[in-house]
Amino acid sequence: MKLYIFHRTSYSYPSPVRQSYNELRLHPLSNDWQHCSSSTITILPICKLRSYLDLNGNIVHYFELPEEHQKLVIESRSIVETSSRVDFDHFPYGVNLSSLSKMEGVPEYRDYLQTSSYVEINPNVWRMAVDLRGDSNDVFQTAYQVMEFIYNNFEYCKSTTTVNTHANEVLDLRRGVCQDFAHAALALCRCLGIPARYVSGYFFDHTRGKKMRGAEASHAWIEVMVKGHGWFGLDPTNNRVVDDTYVILGTGRDYRDVAPVTGSYYGPLPNAFDVTVRVKRKDS
Repeated sequence: MKLYIFHRTSYSYPSPVRQSYNELRLHPLSNDWQHCSSSTITILPICKLRSYLDLNGNIVHYFELPEEHQKLVIESRSIVETSSRVDFDHFPYGVNLSSLSKMEGVPEYRDYLQTSSYVEINPNVWRMAVDLRGDSNDVFQTAYQVMEFIYNNFEYCKSTTTVNTHANEVLDLRRGVCQDFAHAALALCRCLGIPARYVSGYFFDHTRGKKMRGAEASHAWIEVMVKGHGWFGLDPTNNRVVDDTYVILGTGRDYRDVAPVTGSYYGPLPNAFDVTVRVKRKDS
């Protein structure tokens, strides 16, 4: 599937601000399941854009605006070709949870089994995870049950949480948005010993009536490691196994590792803030 993605973030300030330093994770990754054929990022006021790869392999652009300005606009345009990474007739069942006992000692997975900025491994979350696991001893089945549990029992509500809301609060309130549901799923999976990482990206809503939750916005889901099969994406916001309608911007321990736009500056808080995301199919 060939997808075109437009992402625009704009800030307006009541008086001039200065010394603005920012990092962007808006360049889609290229891997075995998706290829980013083009990606451009533009900044207003015009400035020099540099880039590097972070420790998670994500493409990071950064820029600075030392001079005074009252508006900041960041736009990215990307074309990504995706392919199916999942055989929906043969999910990776058959891997026992007991096989994960040594994975914390593997550097590649260690960070995805531990507490992080938005996710805490604690007795309360562990008890909830054990209860919803039930009699399952299968890695993929258990992770799928975590996804279903969040989808069926949590309310999708944009006004309840912020970008700073911790997984503990989400599990208590049982409401939030895609970022919150991803953090809740990470906490539950990690408590059961399943390596789980946060994914930032987009999806194309191909459903009739555009009924998927979180469409036309940046999105978040999780990936779980199934030993011998690799990483598999699960979207607790929409109760879906991730397929070729999803585009990955980056992966990390939680939102802090992959926030699309982060930065700091000297000056007043914005008096206007807007984010626009459009995902269109190009090969239909």
